[in-house]
Amino acid sequence: MKITLKSLPIILFTIIIATSTAVIAQDDTLNLNNAITISLQNNNRYKISQEKVHEKSLKINEVWGELWPQFSSDASATRWVADKGTLTGSDGQYTIDIVKGTIAINPGDFYNKLKASREDYIISVNDERKVKSDTIVKTIQLYYGVLLEQEMVKFRIDSLRALEENLHVVETGYKNGMYTQLVFLRAKVAAANETTRLINARKDYEQTKSAFNIQLGQETDMPVNLDTSPLHLTGDVDNNLFTVNDAELMNHYDEFINIAVKNRPELLQLNHLKNFYQYKEMQNDSVYLWPTFFVNGTYGATELINPKGDVDTGMGDTTNFIVNSFNSEINYKGWNKNWNITVGAVYRWGTLSPVDATRSKSDEFKSLTQQTDLELEDFIKSLKLEIKDGLLGLVAASHAIQSQRDNIASAKESVRVAVLQFKNGMIDNTELLNANVELSNATTMYIQSLYDFQVSKAKLNRALGYDYFSF
Repeated sequence: MKITLKSLPIILFTIIIATSTAVIAQDDTLNLNNAITISLQNNNRYKISQEKVHEKSLKINEVWGELWPQFSSDASATRWVADKGTLTGSDGQYTIDIVKGTIAINPGDFYNKLKASREDYIISVNDERKVKSDTIVKTIQLYYGVLLEQEMVKFRIDSLRALEENLHVVETGYKNGMYTQLVFLRAKVAAANETTRLINARKDYEQTKSAFNIQLGQETDMPVNLDTSPLHLTGDVDNNLFTVNDAELMNHYDEFINIAVKNRPELLQLNHLKNFYQYKEMQNDSVYLWPTFFVNGTYGATELINPKGDVDTGMGDTTNFIVNSFNSEINYKGWNKNWNITVGAVYRWGTLSPVDATRSKSDEFKSLTQQTDLELEDFIKSLKLEIKDGLLGLVAASHAIQSQRDNIASAKESVRVAVLQFKNGMIDNTELLNANVELSNATTMYIQSLYDFQVSKAKLNRALGYDYFSF
C-alpha cells in the first residue's frame, strides 16, 4: 500500500489508538496485597484502634484485680496524757502493722462490671476490624484509581499526538488548497479539546497518586510503580462474575444479608454496645440488690512508751488492786505481737430512694439501651440498601466491561473503515474525527467500568464484613 502525506497521520492514529490500552510489564512493581499491607502498617488510625484493643484488655484485668486484697504496712507513734484510767499506765505506744489487708466486694457489681468490660473489649475489637476494612477499601480504590488514571494519561497522550499530526497535515493541505477552512478548523478544535482532556487527565492522575502516597504513609510526590496485571481481569472470580446473569447474582442478596449480620463490625459493635449498657445498668442496680461483703485484717506489734507499774483507774482502791494485779499483762514491757480480722457486710438501703444518684444512673443506661435498639434498626435498613447498591453496581460494571470490550473492537474497526473511506474521498475529515472520538469515548468508558467493577467488589466486602470477593 502506498503511504501518502495525507494518509500517514490517519494510519499512525489508528495504530496508536489500537495499542493505547496495552499494558507494559515492569519489574519491581507494587502489587495490591503489598499496598494494603503497607497502608495498614502506616495508618495511625488503625494503630490507635489496635492500642484501644490492648487498653480494653487491660481494663478486664483491672476488674479481676478487685478480687485481690489490698495489702499495706505502716508504723506509728501515739502520745497521750491521762490522769485516770488505764491510759495512765504509759505515755503512749509505738505501733507497727506488718501486714494490713482489706477486700470489699459487691457480687452483683463485680459480675456486671466484668461482663461490661468484656463487651467493651469486643466493641474495640470490632472497631479495629472496621478501621482495617475502611483502610483496605480506600487502598483498593486508590490503587485502581492510580492505574486507571495512568492509563487515561497514556491514552490522551497518544490521542493528542495523532490529532496534532492530523492537524499538521490538514493545515498543510489547507494552505495548498486541498482542504476547506471548515475541515482545518475542525481538526484544530479536535486537537485543542484533546489537549484540555490531557491536562485534566494529568491533574487527576497527580491528585490520585498523591492521595495513594498519603495512604501508604509516603510523601505526596513519591513515584509509584504499580502492577498493571489487574487491568486484564483474568482472575477466575472475575470471569465467573461475567458469566452470572443478573437474576442469579441478585439472588445472593439474602445470603449477603445473613453474612453481614454475622460479620459486619459496626453491627456487632451495636449489639455489644447494647449488652454493655445493660450490664452497666445492672451494675448500678447491684448497689441496692446486693450487700457489699468485706474482710479486714492486720498483723503487727505494739510497744508501750514508759509503762508504769501502778495504775490509778479512778475507780477505787479495790479496782486499782485488781488492775495492778494484772499490770504485767496490761502494761507489758517490750513488743507485743497482735493480729485481728473482721468479716462483715454493708447494705446501702438509701439507694432504694428514687432520688438516689445510683438509681438515676441506672435509668440513664436503660435509656441508652433503648437508643441503641433504634440505631440497630436503622443500621440494618442502611445495610440492606448498601448490599443492594453494591450488587447493582457490580452487575452494571460487569455488563459495562463486557459491552465496552466489544464496543472498543467495533470502534477500532470504525476507525479503520473511516481511514479507508477518507483516503478514497468518500467522507471528509469531520467523520474521521468522529470515529476517533467514538473510540476515545469507548476506551474511557471501559476504563471507568474497570474501576467501578473493582470498587464495587471492595465495597461489598466491606458491607459484608467478610472477604467474599478476592482481588
